Amino acid sequence: MAVAFCRVEERLIHGQITCAWAKSIDFDAFVVVDDAAAGDEMMRELLEISVPNRKKLYVFAEKNAAQEINALTERLFVLAKSPVTFLKLYQNGLAIKKLNIGSIHFKPGKREIYKTVCVSEEEAAALKKLMEAGIPCEIQKLPTESKYDVKNLL
Repeated sequence: MAVAFCRVEERLIHGQITCAWAKSIDFDAFVVVDDAAAGDEMMRELLEISVPNRKKLYVFAEKNAAQEINALTERLFVLAKSPVTFLKLYQNGLAIKKLNIGSIHFKPGKREIYKTVCVSEEEAAALKKLMEAGIPCEIQKLPTESKYDVKNLL
């Protein structure tokens, strides 16, 4: 198993992912870590339809996702809706070299740290713990755009 890319994306797989990121990263399969998607057959089917040709899709619930991912042999593009999920994955043994952040939508109790990136206190704490563990966390909407270091935005 090799994790090629990790991204926080509240919308999971969508046009930016399939058209821009999927063309700029060498990987074999998407891995979505999301309890709701893992428990909803229709949501999994919609995600499957969104995946570009020649790419596989795995959808895992958070609880055993790190073990499931570590058992895979392909190069992986891992997606989750929150940095809290990536902290749990890391704490459960998933090697994360870098965390890319796309979109985290505004909800009451969240604060904006960058355009279309709003974090709760729990998400901010998760990002800080990941960075303390030596994992760079950066916001970058598209591979052609500039990167912004999260430690300068929290």
